[in-house]
Amino acid sequence: MFAGGPATILVLEDNAAVQELIEQALRGSGHRILSTQNPLEALEVVRRVRIDVLVVGHLLQDQGHAVVDEFRAIQPELAVVTICGPDDEVAETELGASLSPPFSLNDLRAIVTAGLEHRAR
Repeated sequence: MFAGGPATILVLEDNAAVQELIEQALRGSGHRILSTQNPLEALEVVRRVRIDVLVVGHLLQDQGHAVVDEFRAIQPELAVVTICGPDDEVAETELGASLSPPFSLNDLRAIVTAGLEHRAR
């Protein structure tokens, strides 16, 4: 659990290069990073491991609401950060926080930290 210390973050991103960049940025902040490109695999992780923040990439454009609802049914306090374009349907929901490319790795770290702080309250 986050209390100013390391958090467990699940990265769900279908682009391997983007996934690796996100992992490195967040791992560099001292967090435990789990990642997958498969939403069903991510769901299994959420069933087995307490996740502090879920970072979701463009992967979920068509199925974003349903998948995040499933994650939150298992872990209701799950903080979610979506990475999506300004016109993506997922960006228009109350899923948590969202980032639109291009963004800096500092932006990513800041929004994840804000999600962790919100969850800790």
